[in-house]
Amino acid sequence: TLDATDIVLLANATSSAITVSLPATSGTNGRTYVVKKTDASSNFVTIDGNGTETIDGDLTHILSFKDESITIVSDNSNWYII
Repeated sequence: TLDATDIVLLANATSSAITVSLPATSGTNGRTYVVKKTDASSNFVTIDGNGTETIDGDLTHILSFKDESITIVSDNSNWYII
């Protein structure tokens, strides 16, 4: 689970798929995270919103390809891709 000290996560899914859990958005207005998949394996990096919180309307967002990344920001209720 990402926390307030995290900003960038370089995710290497060579050995297995990875799930990155986002913290609850309450009290996080404006918090921004960048997650990047650094390997060329077929394993996914899944970014998972907390509970029913969404990422641009979806419960999860998947990174499938080497060097694919996502930058997300909280509005205190959900996460948005920027």
